[in-house]
Amino acid sequence: MEPLTQSFIFLDRVSRAMERKLWDEGIADWNSFRERKRIRGIGMSRKTFYELKIKEFEGLLEEKDHRALAALLPRNEHWRLYHLFSEECLYVDIETAERYGDITVLGAWDGQRYYCFVKGTNLEKELVRDLFSHYKVFITFNGSSFDLPIIERYFGGVLPPDAIHVDLRHVCARLGLAGGLKTIERVFDIRRGEEIEGFSGADAALLWYEYRVTEEKELLDLLIQYNEADCRNLEPLARRTVALLWTRLRQSA
Repeated sequence: MEPLTQSFIFLDRVSRAMERKLWDEGIADWNSFRERKRIRGIGMSRKTFYELKIKEFEGLLEEKDHRALAALLPRNEHWRLYHLFSEECLYVDIETAERYGDITVLGAWDGQRYYCFVKGTNLEKELVRDLFSHYKVFITFNGSSFDLPIIERYFGGVLPPDAIHVDLRHVCARLGLAGGLKTIERVFDIRRGEEIEGFSGADAALLWYEYRVTEEKELLDLLIQYNEADCRNLEPLARRTVALLWTRLRQSA
């Protein structure tokens, strides 16, 4: 919860630069904001208004109202909510065939269990929607551009409309980390099994094609193992990148 109680960016007309100025002046959190009698650049009436908004935000934090909290934060700052809802996250990744948008495997990891939906077996709208309905935060890597739009196009209406989405590709970009998921995993020494080390999305598409032609279960098992690694590895990546981004944000103040 620390990133939230030290955040001011949800306040009207407070940009990241303004938030940094508050930190620079020793206003590290909401309590120190309230205790400071005068703040440079903020008039007394506006300070009173901000204090009311902070009190409102505190109430939403206590209630863990993810919908209202997300509405108050800029979309590109939703990563600050990660620690508050870390026990209610679903880490999602899909595999597709060579034809764009054709989902072959949809995987999800909730920190305890891996869920797998395979085309032709159990990749069904109601099953996916039922799983998704139990989670408040969806974590992906490049899911804004790829996974979530394809899932919505494929099924239509399975994502909870009030869910928070944190795309780790954007979090990594703010840390100066470029490249795909596997490249960035290596930066943090996040490992995969030897059987799938070096596999790519293109390899996953080829595995599906070969499985469909040969019906060899080992090929499908390998594809599922690859997808499970994609999902599972998002959890340690989220933990480490979100913590690192917050640390750098505060240190730059």
